[in-house]
Amino acid sequence: MDQNLQKRALGGMIWKFLEKICGQGMQLVIQIVLARLLLPEEYGLVGLLTIFITISDVFILQGLTTALIQKKSADEKDYSSVFFANIAMSCVLYAILFLIAPIIASFYNEPSLTDIMRVLSLNVLFGAFAAVPNAILSRQLDFKKSFIRNISNVSVQGIVGITFAFLGAGAWAMVYSKVFGTLVGALVLMATVDWWPKLTFSFERVKKLFSFSSKVLATNLLNTVFNNIHSLIIGKAFNTAELGYYQRGQQTPQVAMTSLDGSMTEVLYPTFSKLQNDVKALKAAVSKSISASMFIVLPAMFGMMAIAEPLTLVLLTEKWLPSVPFMQLSCIICMFWPLAHRTHALNALGKSNVTLKLSLIGKGITLLMIFVCIPMGIYAIMLGSIAASSINLFITSHYVKKYVGYSLFDMVRDVLPSLIISAVMGGIVYAISMIPIAPILTLIIQIATGVVTYVVLCIIFKPKPYIIVWGIMKRTLSNKLGGKFGKFFKKKRKCNK
Repeated sequence: MDQNLQKRALGGMIWKFLEKICGQGMQLVIQIVLARLLLPEEYGLVGLLTIFITISDVFILQGLTTALIQKKSADEKDYSSVFFANIAMSCVLYAILFLIAPIIASFYNEPSLTDIMRVLSLNVLFGAFAAVPNAILSRQLDFKKSFIRNISNVSVQGIVGITFAFLGAGAWAMVYSKVFGTLVGALVLMATVDWWPKLTFSFERVKKLFSFSSKVLATNLLNTVFNNIHSLIIGKAFNTAELGYYQRGQQTPQVAMTSLDGSMTEVLYPTFSKLQNDVKALKAAVSKSISASMFIVLPAMFGMMAIAEPLTLVLLTEKWLPSVPFMQLSCIICMFWPLAHRTHALNALGKSNVTLKLSLIGKGITLLMIFVCIPMGIYAIMLGSIAASSINLFITSHYVKKYVGYSLFDMVRDVLPSLIISAVMGGIVYAISMIPIAPILTLIIQIATGVVTYVVLCIIFKPKPYIIVWGIMKRTLSNKLGGKFGKFFKKKRKCNK
């Protein structure tokens, strides 16, 4: 039974990894094509509504269904009760969004937002039908069907969005893209999952499930609001074109970071909770994970900062050049992401109250910096976010040193070699952009030079992070290839006998 569970879990991890890589890759390509076809103000117009739709999705996708996945003995009554509760909740949320649409449009002084919001909010209704089937797949570790749903969703988004953009639909191309993608994804999931709701409902079951999921829901809502608050503020304080440049500039670094740091987090460092009784080992694991992650992330972000202009010209055309500074500043902000590994260690030690406090303090400082910087302009807002990340870094370091023994000095020692080598590489790559040649040639030369420079510098100086990552890669390859070759030679020996 344990072996079967391990096999299913491994298969699920593979499909989830494919879903992440393929889905994000396809989304990035679609967004690039749409950005080439749409104007920045059209792109930003839909971005104004992102926070409202995303918050509504949290209620449906991360509310009761989270408790449903966690419940050990969920039965048909649980599934059906949550299904109908989600449908009812989605109808209420859609009605609220429909009614407040004119208020939102007036808030942003964009009359066209009324109709856009009312159509875009259909996502909430369609998403509710997929919530329970998706939870069932998660319980069964059957992520292959989830992969199929996600790819179907993204594919339809691309076909519909690009088609309507070619036809000159403007901002509506993105609206139709999202709505039809969600609808098809829900239909595919309901068609592939062997489950259909029964005409049964238990208020008591829903109440018990909600008592468990309420804390998770509150946390997810807090994170969702905070993650989208920049767009809300920028959309109000500035125009839709500037919001479009801001969102477009952020997207590429964030997609890269989600893939890079997300994958590194899952693969490189051990489960901290298993080391909760050995603080010394936990400290070593934190050091190793940060060293390895920053070794990958820093060159990627410095490289992206250096190639931001030719990359934008080649992929998005000249009309999106004002998004270049936002991309470069977003790269700096993303460099702080891997340092969140330290808070995982606090959770492993049972200090979730400390991490909650740090999260609230960090969000408060960031919001304060945003509001302080608004009068100084849109670029100042991002600089303020960088300053807030730096302050939060020092505050978090105090508690991590107190409970884990991993100090700010330890972190600097782990990060500094990769930081210096990445900065040197980034400077060399940026210098190439000064050569007056075609953007596509500049981009190709810059990427090739960056990769070669970073690898050569690491081989010459052999920094600690390089040794850690190279050691992990050698062991992984040795285990994989050694196992396969070992089986091959065993078969050969049997055949010879």
